[in-house]
Amino acid sequence: MLLTIGLAAMCLSVAVGILCRAFPRTSAPVPFTTYVQFAAMAGIFAMGSTVMYLVHAYGGGKPALVVADATMVMAPGFMLVAVSALTDRKRGVVVGVVSAAATAVGGCTAVLPADGSLAIKAAVLTLICGGCALVAGLSPTLDRLPALLLAGAMGAYTLYTGARALVAVTTGWSGAVGALFRSMEVGSAVAMVIVLVCSAAVILSLRPSARATVTGPREFGVVVIGDAKLLAAASGGERLRRLVAELRAAAHALDDRAVNVRHGVATSLPSALDTLTDQMQNSFGWAPEEVALLVEDGDPSGSPGAV
Repeated sequence: MLLTIGLAAMCLSVAVGILCRAFPRTSAPVPFTTYVQFAAMAGIFAMGSTVMYLVHAYGGGKPALVVADATMVMAPGFMLVAVSALTDRKRGVVVGVVSAAATAVGGCTAVLPADGSLAIKAAVLTLICGGCALVAGLSPTLDRLPALLLAGAMGAYTLYTGARALVAVTTGWSGAVGALFRSMEVGSAVAMVIVLVCSAAVILSLRPSARATVTGPREFGVVVIGDAKLLAAASGGERLRRLVAELRAAAHALDDRAVNVRHGVATSLPSALDTLTDQMQNSFGWAPEEVALLVEDGDPSGSPGAV
């Protein structure tokens, strides 16, 4: 029971930590990258699942267990979406499949005996966590260390849930082995380790990349506010700061490796100027004269992070 309470507190800390790391890097109207959105939602689902297991343990009845099992499937499912770097259409399909799987698991918990529903949940989690481990290891959106941490954690949980499913269909939950894999204390301890590793991976992946400098690698394009001094003199420094902040927010929302430079941003986005021009016009509502200020600069002056 203490492990379950500790896991609930940890999941809450993870969700809050991810959001606190993400918010300082964002600015409306593009508040999050897709990765951060779905990673944060995965943390929230993990927290919700653990809280509902706690409610069930304290007499919450079967409805609490149904919700707990369903959201337990949603957590790794949304992490799979987070690391997949899919198009909007494909992402919607995967979210639909994950939601259907979670609903099915919840339905099985509602109508089947506990032993049967536990086996089904373990099998579904094995498939989803295995897919997440594979995709995370090959993810083009993450640096190597967080990708390996996520892949390792999800791979380890795949082995655990796979072993649970295997025990369920072979020896059953009776006996020493069955009791071990059915134990809530053991399950909570394993989940706690997995949550710790996954949260560390997500927090690491939210760090600004240190691999690009002001003279950055050739694959980084630099987009800045042209004639910044003239703009500040004509319209005031506040307007310049606003435009620079919004330009950086748009770049960071599309590229986790974007790095601030003087009066703009260095980004690995393909066709960076065209991409950000479209973003500023359509998402931030820049006027044509503001969009026209954007220029590519191959040798920006100043230091990273300077206004």
